[in-house]
Amino acid sequence: MLVKYKKLNERTAMGLIAFSCEVKDPKYLLETVQAYEQEEDRQLYLYKQDEDFVGVIGFQLVDGHAELSHIALSPSFRGERMSYTLLDAAAKMMRLDIIGSTEETSRLVEKWKNQ
Repeated sequence: MLVKYKKLNERTAMGLIAFSCEVKDPKYLLETVQAYEQEEDRQLYLYKQDEDFVGVIGFQLVDGHAELSHIALSPSFRGERMSYTLLDAAAKMMRLDIIGSTEETSRLVEKWKNQ
């Protein structure tokens, strides 16, 4: 289940986002999460399974579609199938076309759309 990011989950979001990027610097991760808090055109969701947050997915809203900026899962939950589950839930919730914003997210979104 996707849950809209709240400030109380800041450290969890930072930890999950760290799985999706090469930069592991806490200051960078904090700034990334804060950008989702402060910019109205950015949305961040945590993926909850049972009682634990196991994934994160973040978008920038642009011209009537959502650009996938971040998607990450805890190591024990990784795999394309689980990424597709996050994308399915986000598409259903946001009711917007989803595209990738980087080469990596674009490849994932294309595979998801063609499954």
